[in-house]
Amino acid sequence: MGTEQGIRLNLGCGYNRLEGWLNADASPYSAADRVMEAQDLDFGNSSVEEVKALQLVEHLGFFRTKYFLSECWRVLKPGGRLTLETPDVDGTFRAYLAGGHAEKEAALGWLFGPESPGMHHLYCFPRELLAELLDEAGFSVDGQQEFLFQPSRPALRFLAVKKESGRAALNSALRRRLLDRGLASFTREEESAALELAVRRLVSGGGDPAAELEQALISAPAALEYFTLAEENEPRPSREAAACGRLAAWSLQGRLAAAFLEGLRGGLGEAAAFSAAESLGRRLLAAALEGGAEPEGPRPLNGAPAAFTFGAVSAWAFREKAGGRR
Repeated sequence: MGTEQGIRLNLGCGYNRLEGWLNADASPYSAADRVMEAQDLDFGNSSVEEVKALQLVEHLGFFRTKYFLSECWRVLKPGGRLTLETPDVDGTFRAYLAGGHAEKEAALGWLFGPESPGMHHLYCFPRELLAELLDEAGFSVDGQQEFLFQPSRPALRFLAVKKESGRAALNSALRRRLLDRGLASFTREEESAALELAVRRLVSGGGDPAAELEQALISAPAALEYFTLAEENEPRPSREAAACGRLAAWSLQGRLAAAFLEGLRGGLGEAAAFSAAESLGRRLLAAALEGGAEPEGPRPLNGAPAAFTFGAVSAWAFREKAGGRR
């Protein structure tokens, strides 16, 4: 990562270059000084003075936006400012309902974005949700503004400030580790949702190792990164980190997916098959914590979901069935 100091970052700049700012965008065809993904910033910790992200988060989607905000917290200096602009969902709905044909057309284009590659909108954030996500990532909201980006296209502007928070620091460090390990891939929504559940529970675990270790049932690699961070910060050997390392080596999530399929083939309903697979996971977790050899059981399947929740594994099993592999 870069070691730049005192940067003002115009992120997702497109062709809107700002003088005196470092202009960055994911597209090599933009007017960016540097090409990078918004959720994977190539800057050192606390090296950026200010970030502008104008009409960006709606292009990222919900889960990428969580990582984008954690990355902004990581790279900003203490007290650094973040400016977000995004379509005002409620205001756009009002403009649509009150308008004629031209106003309705403009409002729909504002919500969904242009059909050009990379320009469509993946997720529109209501005001309350965006405020909640900023708070979760470690920002205090210093101001909110409503304005018209264009006729019939109302927008929101959030002015946020990085606040010092142990929870936000852990959230940022863990998500950075998941990015570095290729675990936050954003390829399937149900798997992103499963990993997000594990991350939120780990970050808000309250220092209860047993409750935190439970998240290895969802993602052993994510739990391993969490306990490795704790081990580095203590520093002391972590029994939980060692257990998660064993579970990851045993391909726990692949084995649980295989057990789920076995249950379905044996005539169980999805809920019962998931419960049986989860019971296997708890037995494997106990064995890993004791430091024993890998227990016998279903072998991991190629292409199994990287995270294990009912939503992730049932969606995967449905695709397997539809593809004729069940």
